[in-house]
Amino acid sequence: MHGAGARQVIGLDPFLVFVMQFQALKKLIGRLPVHVLPLGIEDLAPEMQAFDTVFSMGVLYHRRSPFDHLLELRDALRPGGELVLETIVIEGQLGEVLVPEGRYAQMRNVWFLPSVPTLESWLRKCRFTNIRVVDVTPTTTAEQRPTEWMTFHSLENYLDPHDPQKTGEGHPAPIRAVLVAQAPR
Repeated sequence: MHGAGARQVIGLDPFLVFVMQFQALKKLIGRLPVHVLPLGIEDLAPEMQAFDTVFSMGVLYHRRSPFDHLLELRDALRPGGELVLETIVIEGQLGEVLVPEGRYAQMRNVWFLPSVPTLESWLRKCRFTNIRVVDVTPTTTAEQRPTEWMTFHSLENYLDPHDPQKTGEGHPAPIRAVLVAQAPR
């Protein structure tokens, strides 16, 4: 974001290990107006309305209340600010949502996987406007795979070995969607 012209970039991550990794990298890149705070979005002041753009990447499906998360994102944005939302979705019609009872692709804390039309409806219900679907792409094993930096299990280990269109638990394989929406003015 800084490289794209943002005056200041503030990231939030409630996991201290990731904040410390960022601090180590920041020592290498020098003084830039780029920061990561050891907070979750729920730790921000209510109705802060301070940010031009807010990114929520791979968080929504981990939230027990997706509506509360969308409202927290909206309240962090200045009026007319932009939300960039990336999450796992399912194929389906308006109103369709997968609620895995156990794990999803071996993840324990996956609560709601909406269809794209349902996700758009959720954004409208939270008063976002100008909602645009930027991308909908199946997650592939070419993208999420073990590397020399990440040697443990990856997506291929969590898909059905006989049907890669399904997770090991029998759910539809992950599809990622990116939506952009505007906070109300």
